[in-house]
Amino acid sequence: MGIAKDLIKIFCYQKKINKDLFLGDTLLVSQNAVYANENEVLKIFKKYNLKKNGSTKFFDKKNKIISWKGTKKDNNINAYYLMKLFGSSNSKCCDVSSYEDPDFILDLNKPIKKSLYNKYNNIVDTGTFEHIFNIPRVLENYTKILKKNGHLVISTTCSNLIDHGFYSFSPTFFFDYFEVNGFKIKNCFLKEYSPYLFEEDSKIYIYNGRGSEIPFISGKAVEVIIIAKKVKNLKNQIFPTQFVYKNLDGWEKKNKKKGIKKNMPIKEIIKRTVFFFLKFLPFSFEVLVYSYLRGKKIRKIKM
Repeated sequence: MGIAKDLIKIFCYQKKINKDLFLGDTLLVSQNAVYANENEVLKIFKKYNLKKNGSTKFFDKKNKIISWKGTKKDNNINAYYLMKLFGSSNSKCCDVSSYEDPDFILDLNKPIKKSLYNKYNNIVDTGTFEHIFNIPRVLENYTKILKKNGHLVISTTCSNLIDHGFYSFSPTFFFDYFEVNGFKIKNCFLKEYSPYLFEEDSKIYIYNGRGSEIPFISGKAVEVIIIAKKVKNLKNQIFPTQFVYKNLDGWEKKNKKKGIKKNMPIKEIIKRTVFFFLKFLPFSFEVLVYSYLRGKKIRKIKM
């Protein structure tokens, strides 16, 4: 993955809401590919009434992706320059390998050195997260690296990308984790796009909150983009229980009987009756019903 134009639009959308996003020192996790040249980026900035921050006259804008050398994409800007446009005073790139010439080597599967504690105002991970096996360690490392009131931006796989990485993540994973680990979620987006035509326009949805699973039936890939702000320094990492179960009435009680009970609300009786008959109908009916009942958690927006 990398930073496609639609992701730049999401960054601009959020920057209008959070003026302090991307300010200060920024850590880029891996050498992020930017799928846009300078004119295309500035055109997106203009659309969102954003001005580029500071002087960039002598800044190195050249593409850093080795496989793009000598191709049309070699005219694209690098992620350092993109962060500069958003207001970062200084950006550094880390990677587990020296292949794409990062500023320093960092294996996020392992504990980080204390010299990296509270070092950066922003961490931008646009496609590395799902490729690292030790996810709890990654999250702990990001928390330690980030300064208080700093922002963590993660763009990662949600569904329909089998074998792209080790994992795919639901939004509730991030909401549940950050809720108990000193962060505040500033926004969450779902991006539905073609994995074969990565640079084409995609559908963007805002995720409105947790609850029952969303029946998001799509033949395309779905990416989750989370923007979180660190508001507390915690000594120890906390592993959450999933919100949807933790908040059920009597969720800890055993042998909870199912079925229609006496004095059950009429809405619940109707719902269970509908679900019973759905299994005898084509799958398309099931999609319609569940989309109506649970699809309100996401809202499509125009970028």
